[in-house]
Amino acid sequence: MITIIVGGALLLLLAIFTLRLFYTIIINLINGRKFHHSLLQEFNKLRLSHMLTALGVNKKAYIYQASVNDIQQHMKSCSACVNTDECDDRLSQPDLDVSEIGFCNNEAELKEMVTAGKADKNE
Repeated sequence: MITIIVGGALLLLLAIFTLRLFYTIIINLINGRKFHHSLLQEFNKLRLSHMLTALGVNKKAYIYQASVNDIQQHMKSCSACVNTDECDDRLSQPDLDVSEIGFCNNEAELKEMVTAGKADKNE
């Protein structure tokens, strides 16, 4: 009888642990999506968002794959930019090439993203 009680208690604890683990994973996934969604909303307000689109970089993939620290650094660099007139002028042109963004604070990172994107398409 004691074996059944102890076994039942262990099964109950295992079930509670499994349900709690499942609940925690689901909550973390939901919070992660909310965070990335809010980051994307903030990101869309910047010229950097338009720059990525003009260069053919998928913004959603960028938000979900790049590290949050890198994204925030890119956003900070974009916000601190003093070349906004030139940026707006270049973004208004229909075809923007990565070789034409020497004025951008994020030039090196953007070139790297475009190069990596082209490499992914070739594979």
